Amino acid sequence: MAKSLSLSAVAAALLLSGCSSAPRSFAPVLATAPTDQSLYQAQLMACRHEVMATTRNGSRLASAAGGAAAGAGAAVATGAVMSGTYATMGGAMAALGATVVAAPIAAVLGAWGISKAKKSKKERIIKAATAECLEGAGYAVAEWDALSKSEARALKAELAAKDSGTPATPAE
Repeated sequence: MAKSLSLSAVAAALLLSGCSSAPRSFAPVLATAPTDQSLYQAQLMACRHEVMATTRNGSRLASAAGGAAAGAGAAVATGAVMSGTYATMGGAMAALGATVVAAPIAAVLGAWGISKAKKSKKERIIKAATAECLEGAGYAVAEWDALSKSEARALKAELAAKDSGTPATPAE
């Protein structure tokens, strides 16, 4: 029973290490207001499209994605150690009960931390690339505001429409 519980926890840790690392969407707040808002919006969309195409190809985020393999390896190693403990220390398992219970929880929390770190790293890369693109067009980014989920969906639809060349439909 305990072995299946720990194996389930390791499997959950492996699953968690690969999820929730998608970066959030952000909107730049400029240091000074643009004189021509429509020109700025066009430049912002061009920069977002360029950054999205660059990061989709993996040239900027390839190093950020390497953490998943490390997280999976750590979870598998934890599972192997735990199963080895069961095989070699049968009588001492009562003393190690707290560790057996705590190890899967630690593995899940570790996977959550790894995905959070990957997400933060991806967000920093995307923000830096977008700021660099905007600065090249003469717009200085002062800070970033996180977009709501509905705003992010609308932005994703607009970028996809630009990518395919069809007009975007408003998100509901």
